[in-house]
Amino acid sequence: MTDVTSTRPSHPPTKAMKQVLQVPQNGRTVVRTVPRPPCPPGGVLVHNAYSAISSGTERARVELSRKSLVGKARERPDLVREVWRRSRSQGVRATMRVVQQRLSQETPVGYSCAGTVVEVGEHVRGLLPGDLVACAGGAANHAEFVAVPGNLCARVPPDVPLASAAITTIASVALHGIRLLEAQVGSRVAVIGCGLVGQIALRLLRAAGIEALAIDIDPQRIAQVRAAGAEHAIVFDDTAAERVRSVTGAGVDGVLVAAASKVSDPLLLGCEIARDRGAIVLVGAVPIELPRAALYDKELRFRVSRSYGPGRYDAEYEERGLDYPAGYVPWTEKRNMETVLRLQARRLVSFTDLVELVPVENAPGAYSRLTAAKDAGPPPAGALVLSYAFPDRPTPPPNDGVSARPVGRARKKRGTGRTPVRVGLIGPGGFAGRALIPELKRAGADLVLVGGGNGPSAAAAVRTGAFRRTAASTDEVINDPQIDAVVICTRHGDHAALASDALRAGKHVFCEKPLALTTDEHQHVLEAARAAPGTLMVGFNRRFSAPLRQMRDFLAAPGSPMTLGYRVSAGAVASEHWVHDLATGGGRALGEGCHFIDSLSFLAGSPVVEIHACGHGPQARPVQAYDNLAVTLRFADHGVASLVYVADGSPRVPKERIEGFCATRTAILNDYSRLELHDGEHATRSRRSQPDKGHSQEMVEFLAAVRSGHPAQSLDEIGNVMLATLAVVESLRTQRPVHIPC
Repeated sequence: MTDVTSTRPSHPPTKAMKQVLQVPQNGRTVVRTVPRPPCPPGGVLVHNAYSAISSGTERARVELSRKSLVGKARERPDLVREVWRRSRSQGVRATMRVVQQRLSQETPVGYSCAGTVVEVGEHVRGLLPGDLVACAGGAANHAEFVAVPGNLCARVPPDVPLASAAITTIASVALHGIRLLEAQVGSRVAVIGCGLVGQIALRLLRAAGIEALAIDIDPQRIAQVRAAGAEHAIVFDDTAAERVRSVTGAGVDGVLVAAASKVSDPLLLGCEIARDRGAIVLVGAVPIELPRAALYDKELRFRVSRSYGPGRYDAEYEERGLDYPAGYVPWTEKRNMETVLRLQARRLVSFTDLVELVPVENAPGAYSRLTAAKDAGPPPAGALVLSYAFPDRPTPPPNDGVSARPVGRARKKRGTGRTPVRVGLIGPGGFAGRALIPELKRAGADLVLVGGGNGPSAAAAVRTGAFRRTAASTDEVINDPQIDAVVICTRHGDHAALASDALRAGKHVFCEKPLALTTDEHQHVLEAARAAPGTLMVGFNRRFSAPLRQMRDFLAAPGSPMTLGYRVSAGAVASEHWVHDLATGGGRALGEGCHFIDSLSFLAGSPVVEIHACGHGPQARPVQAYDNLAVTLRFADHGVASLVYVADGSPRVPKERIEGFCATRTAILNDYSRLELHDGEHATRSRRSQPDKGHSQEMVEFLAAVRSGHPAQSLDEIGNVMLATLAVVESLRTQRPVHIPC
């Protein structure tokens, strides 16, 4: 293993790695085992976690490869000229040998990835081993290890999922095109072509306060961007220009053409809908055949966007690390990448719903889907992102200053880099058997050890083949050296102590909600989590629900707080049930209320700063155990929410209903299966055959966090939700609002 404590290894790495390669002759994609690249003096060696397949660029490359020689010549006349020049100087026969050799040689593909820095070249500044980075350029291939110039790496902020960071380069293509439009706050911009780059551009425009119009020839794409929050979504047909004018009057200020087309119709439409002296920027692949009159009559500005910013194709910048002065060139390709990541960290944009993970071994099938091959599966709605296993991933060097860090700042986490993740479970009860164990298995976990609970339940988990062996005690699960992650599913009163012990033992921890029943327990477990090398995740599964995430993305509007309502018809639980016991279960407000507070905070995208709760219940029950509640929440961004949680009422009523209001949009989610999205006079409705409460995706993201060391939930989010939930109990007791430090 490479010594990551030094910036330069004593010898280049020699271990093998997996890499995706393509044959230019026929477009065939293969996964090969090849040597790792060395770390260049002006670059870094990155252990990839994810790499994104660019649907437009890489589809075009595959389609070109599959053409005959005549077809290739028609598509790339520049290459024909190069062959002609070579044949004149070296002869036809020698030139043909070179052409055949190049066509048969497997070549690397990919230009957008994210992973962990494991080595740093001597000329690189600002990056260290252990840093998480997004990478760009021709060296950022689909491979387990990539050697990337320092100017093409951007550090990933802690709150940005690494899988989303993998599409940073592609997002920078969209951002650079927007910059070339010179659009300003309040401008109106039409995006023609709603593939991956177009969808990202729409989100970036919205984050910048620019009114965006989405135009695409595919009605499914239009439905997709409308569901994702596009202000205006228009099908590209004979009436498209008229509908744009009905929205804008004089036309749009700018047009970003992100389409891929063999005809110039997207550009012609852009000329038609642009206002007088408007701008058109071409990002996609469209023939440039513009009549002079179309540009002259309106004095339009037309530019072709070159990749993802100044510095691209400049060897001095990309290979030798010479930066441009920010005063003269404020937005280089690296600074564009950093902007994309910063917008995600600030939650102004999110790309998580655009990411579809594919194991690198399945790369050939992923490329087949790009070209809509038969039986290859549906074409991707967003980005196909290749994921990599890490059987021997180096860990960052220890930080000697951890103990001196102020409270609230978390120690750098260390992923195991191991696939599959080895799991030990404490508390194999009914919930674990129904909701977690099956999803852990589907997500590829290695279920090694089970303990806690009663003896028969643990033995049954082994007998049925769910786990390999039983543990005599919870301590045995926590301290077993063959365990990477501990999953805690005991009764609520044991959660904080078990989670703290497992974190101090160096394990990654998944703890079912609630994390704690008192403020002291809460403080102790968060202190353990901050100091531990492992990640902590709490079972707030609803935030991983696809319909809830779709609802959040639809409602999100920068600068516009949300008004939310959550009604939970929970039904009665027998008085003697352990959940009502304050020491064991904590009461339903704590035991279950945290679920819905987390969902509301997740939707709002803002922490809770004030709680006011009222409630009632049987007179024989403590106030803290009331299970008919009305809770008002106020968020840091001035948004508000109400939570009505009732045990009384008819069991025939659907259990959960969420309503959200923001700007001109309304969203309604019933039982995590029926979603209504209303934007002005437009409405879309979708229904799932089974409710999706997020358990499946929750386990996928937990295992990914164990492997990568990048938490699926920040400690600040976990801490705020639990403090808000504890504040519900305090407000019930005092009948006064409770303020929550943020």
